[in-house]
Amino acid sequence: MIDTHANDNYPERLLKLKEVRAITSLGTSTIYRRLAAGTFPKPRVLSEACVRWRESEILAWIKGLPVAA
Repeated sequence: MIDTHANDNYPERLLKLKEVRAITSLGTSTIYRRLAAGTFPKPRVLSEACVRWRESEILAWIKGLPVAA
């Protein structure tokens, strides 16, 4: 696997909803509910029917989650 974060020659990955669900372990409804509440990273619009999330924003969101007591 290529480490795209270690080399600026590679563009940042744009993730499909399916990939975001897999990385976060959240369902589609939960993701969109958190988007509406402003507590989840907003996707980028590529076309009328196509949105993608920046991988770095999803990973930063995960890192920012509180640790269980």
